[in-house]
Amino acid sequence: MKRLLRLVPVVLALTMASAHAGPDSDALTKFGLIGSWAIDCRAPPSLANPFQTFVASAAGQPTRQLIVGNPDIDRIEPIHDAALIAEDRLRLSFAQNGLIITVVLLKDHGRIRPIESVTSSGLTVVSRGIVQRNGEATSWLEKCPN
Repeated sequence: MKRLLRLVPVVLALTMASAHAGPDSDALTKFGLIGSWAIDCRAPPSLANPFQTFVASAAGQPTRQLIVGNPDIDRIEPIHDAALIAEDRLRLSFAQNGLIITVVLLKDHGRIRPIESVTSSGLTVVSRGIVQRNGEATSWLEKCPN
C-alpha cells in the first residue's frame, strides 16, 4: 500500500506533463474556441452553414475541421501561430489550397466571427468584418452543444 501511495505523485506528474498542450492549443483553449461552431447548430452542415470544429492537441498542433457536407471541400487543417491579441480577439493561421491563411476572430457574447483574414499571397479576404469579394459582413457563429 505504501509503495502504491508513493507512485501516485509520479503517475500524476507524468499524466499532467503529457496532457500539457502547446502554446497554440493553450491560446485556443483560453479563448474558448475548442469545440464545434456553426451559424445554426440545429441545421445540417452545408455551404451556407459550415461547421468548424477546433481541437486542442497535447502531442502536436491543434486542428480546425471544416464540414460543409461536400467531401471535396471538407477538410482538417493544422493550426499554428495562434495568439490572444486581446481579451476578445484571437489570431490564428492554417494552410489551405497551398496558401497560409491568417484570421483574426472576434468573440462577443459567446459567439465568434472573423474580422480579418489575409492570405500569404497578400490577398485580403476579410477586412473589419466585411468580406471583400461581396461587401457583406461575416456571419456570427454559435458554439454547438457537444
